[in-house]
Amino acid sequence: MVIARNKKNPTADPAAIAAFGAAAEARPATPELGAPIKARAPRAATPATQAGEEKAPPKSSLVRWAGEEETRDRLIAYSAAERYKMQDLMVKAMQLGMDQLEGR
Repeated sequence: MVIARNKKNPTADPAAIAAFGAAAEARPATPELGAPIKARAPRAATPATQAGEEKAPPKSSLVRWAGEEETRDRLIAYSAAERYKMQDLMVKAMQLGMDQLEGR
């Protein structure tokens, strides 16, 4: 089955392309020294936990693989071979590892 191309798109306007290029070349590469710099609004700090309150656990964690590339590669290979999602495999591996560490 042949797929027809969408012929509704207009052809490129050479005058518009030239105007765009001229505007890009006319724009200075760096802002002027006297130009005011907009200050960022301060971020709202997260509410501090009061004494005795527990901090909520994180919803996600970042794994830094520096020095652990072999473990990362093993997870990737197993995930591909067994068709597990990487998230599910990492959680299961951590659960098994924690069970082993805790002596269960």
